Amino acid sequence: MSSQKVPSAPSGTQSIQRIFRVIEVLSHHTAGMSLQSISAETGLAKSTAHRMLTSLVELGYVVQDSFSSRYRLTLKMFELGSGVVNDMDILSVARPHLDRLSRHTGEAVHLVLRDGVDIVYLHKSEASGARRMSSQVGLRTPLFCTGVGKAILATLPDDEVEQIWKKSPIQQITEHTIVDFGQLCEQLKAIRHKGYAIDDEENELGIRCVAVALPGPGGKADAAFSISSLVPHMNPERITKIAQISLETKAAILRDLGL
Repeated sequence: MSSQKVPSAPSGTQSIQRIFRVIEVLSHHTAGMSLQSISAETGLAKSTAHRMLTSLVELGYVVQDSFSSRYRLTLKMFELGSGVVNDMDILSVARPHLDRLSRHTGEAVHLVLRDGVDIVYLHKSEASGARRMSSQVGLRTPLFCTGVGKAILATLPDDEVEQIWKKSPIQQITEHTIVDFGQLCEQLKAIRHKGYAIDDEENELGIRCVAVALPGPGGKADAAFSISSLVPHMNPERITKIAQISLETKAAILRDLGL
């Protein structure tokens, strides 16, 4: 009697990776996705994607629309993220200062936190009438191509900056994106001298930002905030004024954090 080898079931780690692949894809499609689209974007077989989705539906993290049959994340996923974010002193302390800064300048203000070689947007304040930015809470972007990222990098030692650069997906996001390490280092020197960074259409065409880091007790920063506007509204004179207001806001936030 011949024996036939039965394929081994996916390991626990592999299943977890697949589940999170589905979650990450769904997070970019708030209106929901069909099973076929989820399968295509995740690279998973339809049967595997369906199994992952069934588990997520049972746990309450995903819901399937009864009319369109599309899958989307539920508020339970948002609640999980909010629970983590709400425990971060930096957000609870900085939020009122940044909301005030947005109202005062009439511009969009963002707070980010470093995560490895990236920054993740934690908070966004948009004054009434401000130009809508493409950024959103939860968005992940490389450090090297944003004002907030460069402000954080400027607080780090040179060897750590180089390690981050080597691990980052360096690519020309816009025609203004810095893709030369030497040029980045020159900018970081200027940022250390001035106390603030500029994103000159490096991450989004037509948008210029002023960014300031929020260093911890040792001088290194894991958080930063920025004020963003259309390029015509960010001439050198206005940048100087906004930079001064931003540095005052930084001092107030650090004071409230006990730093």
